[in-house]
Amino acid sequence: MAAGGYDLEEIRQRADIVELISPHVALRKRGKRLVGLCPFHQERTPSFTVDAETGLWHCFGCKAGGDLFRFVEMIEKVTFAEAVEHLGRRLGIAPRQPADAARQRQRDRLLELHEEAARFFQAQLQTRPGKKALAYLEHRGVSSQAIEDFALGYAPNSWDSLLQAMEKRGFPGQELVRAGLAAPREGGFYDRFRDRLLFPIRDAGGRVVAFGGRALSEDQTPKYLNSPETPLFQKGRLLYAFDRARRAMDEAERAIVVEGYLDVIACHEGGFAETVATMGTALTADHVEVLRRRVPQLVLAFDSDSAGLAAALRARELFAAAGLSVRVVTVPEGADPDQVVRNQGPEAFGALIAEALPMIEWELTRILAKAEGADERARMETFQEATSALGRLPAGVEREYYIRWLARQWGSDSAERIAAMESAVRDQLARESARKGGGGRRMKRAAPGEEPVKKQAPGRLPVGRLQTGLLAAFLTEGALAARYAPKLEPEDFTTEEQRSVFAAICRLLDGGEAVTPKAVLAELAPEARGVLAEIALSDVPPEKAPQAAESAVRRLVEVRLLRGETVLRQRLEQAGSASDREAILRELNESRRQRSELAGQRIVGET
Repeated sequence: MAAGGYDLEEIRQRADIVELISPHVALRKRGKRLVGLCPFHQERTPSFTVDAETGLWHCFGCKAGGDLFRFVEMIEKVTFAEAVEHLGRRLGIAPRQPADAARQRQRDRLLELHEEAARFFQAQLQTRPGKKALAYLEHRGVSSQAIEDFALGYAPNSWDSLLQAMEKRGFPGQELVRAGLAAPREGGFYDRFRDRLLFPIRDAGGRVVAFGGRALSEDQTPKYLNSPETPLFQKGRLLYAFDRARRAMDEAERAIVVEGYLDVIACHEGGFAETVATMGTALTADHVEVLRRRVPQLVLAFDSDSAGLAAALRARELFAAAGLSVRVVTVPEGADPDQVVRNQGPEAFGALIAEALPMIEWELTRILAKAEGADERARMETFQEATSALGRLPAGVEREYYIRWLARQWGSDSAERIAAMESAVRDQLARESARKGGGGRRMKRAAPGEEPVKKQAPGRLPVGRLQTGLLAAFLTEGALAARYAPKLEPEDFTTEEQRSVFAAICRLLDGGEAVTPKAVLAELAPEARGVLAEIALSDVPPEKAPQAAESAVRRLVEVRLLRGETVLRQRLEQAGSASDREAILRELNESRRQRSELAGQRIVGET
């Protein structure tokens, strides 16, 4: 199996999962496995287990688990494709598919060019022409340490300074055009960035992939100029300083999102290292996904007059779908985070963050401010706007809280008026819900064939755990899989991941291959590997595996028969003729006979 041109099996064979995990977890030997404190949740007793032989890991506390790719995904908070590339590069493995290999070579070349360009711009900051950029930074209060940390630079006021410098390093003009560092003109090329303060933009791995340029004179337009989109850079997917902020995000369990490069630098210098910035674009679904993998909470600290705040409001559904808690900082009128930190001090900015309101409360507060001193008609329109905003919250505790909050804000002069306003808010929400077709929920009726929920019989494991135990027995003793798998069906397993593991076992059996954790792992899609780790690392002693498998199969077949009998009884009630009823009764009796055999400790089909 391949991903991004990399052979996953080659990476598995060459990587040492213990070596990969050890920098993050202090592992110690326990029997044939290694254990340690889980890096993904707080615990005092080690429940994080690694099996070097199978290349799998699992935490029996938080239930996280998988293979080496999943560990990199979770510890670095990256996608599967990024984890594969990370491991491939770490091991010095090149993509195998020719097209992917060529694309990777081109990508590596662009990365090398950007690093060279960043060094060139950084050096220009120390030249005589670069002094005005240094003077601007000094005026803005940026320290020499921050200039070095963020690798700030200067693009000379020349049409070809970068072109000439890069050509000497072996990069022709056409490559600079592809990188977004130059543009074509008749008879040649010209530098894209001229007479600008430059901010290198890095990907999550800290590699320079683009630049942002700030004008140094009032008549220069645009004020900010970013690299165009290239194979390395899509501004709707990257956040400025994310590479520097991600560790601080983990510690703070939040991300502060601002709009400007200098806002970020000021916040980092002020002790808010979890700060990142958008780059001339609103927060996108890709931004939200990157942040969701890292933190549970966002703090939006946009300029008070910013269009970004309006755009953030439009992104509320993205935040809700991602399960992110979002708070909004009220930045003083006419100011931005950089000015607050520089002029009033980090403590003042910290106080603003501490006072940040939940997004819905911030929005409602802004809406209600319109009603101050307004006439009755305007107040009514404001009330309707506020209830519309409230209606976007899903039904639940938060919505109930803000129904009462809005009633108190609107009718704060008496308890009677507050109660009346609460009733009015609920009525308005009900009308809006009805208009949108979102009437009250109805209880879902059982579909044909569904069994009513029953209490688990004393002494019996829940069915979901039975399947886990059965699959663990199959992986412990491959012969048990060959014996019992033919008696099972995919529907006997409760989750898609369990069904994927079972299907992988069946494919191995059909191909005459041995059933082992490693062999099953090679057959699985990434999303099922966590379940495989839990199954493979479950402690099923080999001597108990046959009995566990026999008991689980008997129970699963029994459940399947009971499910079928429910459908048959429903069909019996609807049967239109005596012959149909007779045929259905025969099926029912056969199913009952098979269950009777099961009760006698014999598995259907065994002699």
